Amino acid sequence: MAKASVELIVALRETAARLVREKVKYQWGSFAYCNCGHLAQTITGLAPEEIQRRAMRREGDWGGQALDVAARRFPEFDYGDRPALDEGAWEPEDIGACQVTGAPLDEVLGQMYALGLSPNDVWHLERLSDPEVRRQLDTHKRHFPHHLRENVVAYLEAWADLLEGRLEPAEAPYVYLEAAE
Repeated sequence: MAKASVELIVALRETAARLVREKVKYQWGSFAYCNCGHLAQTITGLAPEEIQRRAMRREGDWGGQALDVAARRFPEFDYGDRPALDEGAWEPEDIGACQVTGAPLDEVLGQMYALGLSPNDVWHLERLSDPEVRRQLDTHKRHFPHHLRENVVAYLEAWADLLEGRLEPAEAPYVYLEAAE
């Protein structure tokens, strides 16, 4: 479960409040407009088109990419006596991202992690599957489609409630955002 922070709780509530508005685009199959995409918009302030562009650098959905970044281990190369130069190696065109790390989405995920999320939290958010949040919603024993806007809103609000309960009393923001028209 994510580390409780006022900033994360506010981001979860802001995202839920935005998704309540029917005119706000929601599309589970799009990196920019899905469960994680909407939270990423709130946290980073990036436009949906920019999030989509960054996410398309690597294969996998949000959860898969988050877990991939977390599990990535770079080997220690042994160059022996020679210098570690790749003379004559083919260099791909500059596409604005590290070819090994896929830096653009890594930066978005990094901002999400800085608020207290973990790769598993991202994976669970995409699927609305965190066991604690589902118990809070009393949906842990029944089907709870992860691609329905109203389920995403309920999940985000329940998650914010859980995290708020873990804050010290002096930290608790008690922020309840109204859905603005």
